Amino acid sequence: MTYNQAEKYCVRIKSNGHTGSGVLLPGKETFYVLTSAHCLGTSIPDANQIIIEKQDDYNSDFKKITSVNVTEFNIEHDFALIEINFDCEEKLLYQYKLGRGVLGENEIRFCGYQGINLNQYRPFTGKILSVSDDIGCFKITLLGETFDQGGEDGHYLAKGLSGSGVFVYRHSSPFLIGILNSVITDKAWNDDIDCCSIKHIEQYISEYVDLSDFENLKQWNENLERERTDREIEAFKNENSDFFEKLYRKNNVLYPEKTKANSVTAKQIRKFLAMNDNIRTIENDYPILYSKFKNIVKRFVDQVEDDYSRNVNESNEAINLKMELQNQLKSEFEALLPSFTNFDLSEYQVIEWLGICTLNFSKND
Repeated sequence: MTYNQAEKYCVRIKSNGHTGSGVLLPGKETFYVLTSAHCLGTSIPDANQIIIEKQDDYNSDFKKITSVNVTEFNIEHDFALIEINFDCEEKLLYQYKLGRGVLGENEIRFCGYQGINLNQYRPFTGKILSVSDDIGCFKITLLGETFDQGGEDGHYLAKGLSGSGVFVYRHSSPFLIGILNSVITDKAWNDDIDCCSIKHIEQYISEYVDLSDFENLKQWNENLERERTDREIEAFKNENSDFFEKLYRKNNVLYPEKTKANSVTAKQIRKFLAMNDNIRTIENDYPILYSKFKNIVKRFVDQVEDDYSRNVNESNEAINLKMELQNQLKSEFEALLPSFTNFDLSEYQVIEWLGICTLNFSKND
């Protein structure tokens, strides 16, 4: 599970022999895909000629999304808005906000389907170079990577990324600010990309945050952590209802006071989601380390089910058992894994075990 990442909202678009990228967008009354107009061709196509597809992860199969209508097709500013039928995953679309008034030097992230491999999406990071909010456009450049290794083929290497959603992150919350239009110069030596802001589609969206309004941001940021948690927990409950219910039931044994159980469950899920991203990084970048981690977990499973899962008379008994298990797990990790992973991995694993009932507490009547 990866939450609040640009990859989650990325789609591939095919139309009139063109292939590009797009981003899922929640509107006032329906759902859309926002993309570059040139990704659809030189003239507005019929909706049934547009193929929109989404992957759950970079290596998964594509799932088709039905195009209903081409609501906007603007050649001048190079954007198109396609109404879609997306009821089955609408909860996914409310996990990010829309932003206007971004400032130069802000770091951004985008994700799309690059010309050299149109069957897997690829995320990129960059920063904003300049902004023209009156015209509704901005320019970004890549960070830490480049198109110029392709020389004259740089334009080809970047082809397919047009239409990718551009996100700014504040306190780990994503704000969609616009889409990629085109790499500047065919050789792509500067890695500079022209972009179109969401200014042009304001009539279709319910609200956006002015990212240049410092007073607004100061007030909004005070509640951001709580708001982000509420949104993510709601999405987590919808997508993982069995896990959530089991975790919540265990916390009602550990913490009989309902408000305490609610608070702890919310904090655990927020930690679990953040730690899951760390686990994904370890799996991808340090496979040997990940294998050691999974071997320890596998070795512990029978002991957790047999020695730690039980009926308890008092909540403190369950809390002490949980802490004893976490400390024992932490000691095992300390012997094999680098110190920076110890606490996160032990806490992550205990939360997961509570959520899948490997670690099970119930209260004696």
